[in-house]
Amino acid sequence: MPKHGKKYLDAAKKVDSNKLYSVAEAMKLVKETSYANFDATVDVAYNLSVDPKQADQQIRGSIVLPNGTGKTQTVVVFAEGPQADQAKAAGADFVGSDDLVQKIQDGWLDFDVVVATPMMMAKVGRLGRVLGPKA
Repeated sequence: MPKHGKKYLDAAKKVDSNKLYSVAEAMKLVKETSYANFDATVDVAYNLSVDPKQADQQIRGSIVLPNGTGKTQTVVVFAEGPQADQAKAAGADFVGSDDLVQKIQDGWLDFDVVVATPMMMAKVGRLGRVLGPKA
């Protein structure tokens, strides 16, 4: 049986393994028992009592955390005309067509996400060898 340190044992004394904690109580307990000197992660598991083999009971989805992950992504949009204006209004970092194609062919890969309108796919298709390994 492995031995545990003092901080672990002090934290373990505060937790009752036979008790079901509410979310608020559990979060309070997580903060009290944290002994790491860095921002630790917390895993949450829910028992939904569903049978995933049944087609009508499969659960899929995602949530957006209230404060996000703290990471920002750079978005490049290949568009022309009014669609380019819409992309700029939506918050795209770089919007263009032939100029962006040439810039990427010259080796610029300082972005995270690429979006292209259907009209621009012929031009973006030439970048497959460059963008393929990036994805």
